[in-house]
Amino acid sequence: MSGERIINKNITSFEEYLLYLKEIFIYKWVGTIISHQSFCLDLGCGQGYGTDILASSIKEVTGIDIDKRIIKKASKDYNRSNCHFKLYDGRRIPFSDDAFDAIVSFQVIEHIKDDKKFIAEVFRTLKKGGEFIISTPNRLLRLPRGVKPWNIYHIREYTPQELKALLKENFKEVEILGIDACEYIKRLELERIRHNLKVVSFDFFNLRRLLPPAITSTVLETFRFLKNVISLGKNMNNKIAEYKHKDFPVSYRIEKTKIEDSLDILAVCKK
Repeated sequence: MSGERIINKNITSFEEYLLYLKEIFIYKWVGTIISHQSFCLDLGCGQGYGTDILASSIKEVTGIDIDKRIIKKASKDYNRSNCHFKLYDGRRIPFSDDAFDAIVSFQVIEHIKDDKKFIAEVFRTLKKGGEFIISTPNRLLRLPRGVKPWNIYHIREYTPQELKALLKENFKEVEILGIDACEYIKRLELERIRHNLKVVSFDFFNLRRLLPPAITSTVLETFRFLKNVISLGKNMNNKIAEYKHKDFPVSYRIEKTKIEDSLDILAVCKK
């Protein structure tokens, strides 16, 4: 993981591997619910492997991201005729009004300063009757009331009610769902959250946000590495092999009822 990006060919911890599985799950799920004839935008596509997954099941997809190096690499790695990548300035989506049948954006909005403008841009470029599918971490599971995100890359995190209220300012139909996991993964994620909250509790002066991001990221990566060495007691590849051998029937799932207890919030909106 580089900052908040999972590099699927360079996963360095079991934690990153599980996050990678979750991303694969949601992209495959989206491919089953939107029309196979869709022109789709992947907003904040990262490394592009999710965009490529969508391209295997729909007519055409374009991934956009603010990182020029990532866009260049994704264009080289995933060169299907119906899969494209384009640089994004982080403010205006580089397409005309009513350009897409569907827009997806996973684990992005928590990084955006002006979330209302972000949603307005999605609405502008989505065709009438089109679908917008978005996911973000569930604040209720991650943070005590009134506490700011411990993740230095997150501007804010949302409750299901907060995300729905934001989306309803533009979209006429908003369905809030959850992304949750099997008991094994859920337990690991809750342990990770408790660990991060404990580490942050020692940052009395909020230095993690005052120091340059590169320094903070290096410190956090060192903590994460030491934690993995202590807790796993074996190398990461063996841990992944052990997990695969357990053959869980479903690692992640879409939750329709216990949304407030889900790992992530998922919204399906219609224009």
